[in-house]
Amino acid sequence: MPDFIQFFLFVGFVGLMFILRLDARRFGTAEWDTQAGPLSAWLARVTWYAAGLALAMLAFALHPAPVSELHLVLAPDRGEALFVGILYGAGGTAVAFVIAFLQAGGLQLPHPGRYPGGILSSVGTAFFDEFLFRGVLLGVLLSLGLPDWVAVIFAAAVYAGAVRASAGGRGLLLLLVSLGIGLAGGLVVLMTAGIAAAFVGHAITRFAFFMTMGDRVPAAAPMPSESGETVRTFVIPPRGHRGRR
Repeated sequence: MPDFIQFFLFVGFVGLMFILRLDARRFGTAEWDTQAGPLSAWLARVTWYAAGLALAMLAFALHPAPVSELHLVLAPDRGEALFVGILYGAGGTAVAFVIAFLQAGGLQLPHPGRYPGGILSSVGTAFFDEFLFRGVLLGVLLSLGLPDWVAVIFAAAVYAGAVRASAGGRGLLLLLVSLGIGLAGGLVVLMTAGIAAAFVGHAITRFAFFMTMGDRVPAAAPMPSESGETVRTFVIPPRGHRGRR
């Protein structure tokens, strides 16, 4: 295959991944809070993750140096990556607990029916985000010769913007959390030369937010779907919500 065709195919598949991330809300994969929906809702989620995995594999196969330039490898030292990832996740968990207490005055565990969706979202969306933003995007920026700190900040800003767009313009909390995840993920990728630590830390952090805030997100005003059915949306944190005393 000619190099220029391979390059355009790579850009095209990465672009499709980015579009898919912007449309994550439609598939129920955008946030740490998930609804216990019918089988159709689960099929939509699984379809999103399957499409993302397929596009990631194509992008990996088309790039001439996916490991050395894009860090699309678990890590040269997996023990170090696991330790750094758990440390990152512990920090994210602490932040989730602090925000939960500040926003609502305590913890309220999600309904058990939401746990499967929460686990799937924590693992699946974390892998998608780390592959696309801390792997492909950050790797491309570094390969262009940008300083490490500039590349990390730029990739984190793009990630936070994509999360905010896919969440329907939510509040400042989600934006700051997303920006923090993007910055932390970029730093640990540079430290470990792979995305494993960022993936582990991101997944733990997402699950911590699901556990601490997953049931604190009441339905907002209903939105009509394309089929005419009513679809509930969520706001994080709830507007005017002061928690249960």
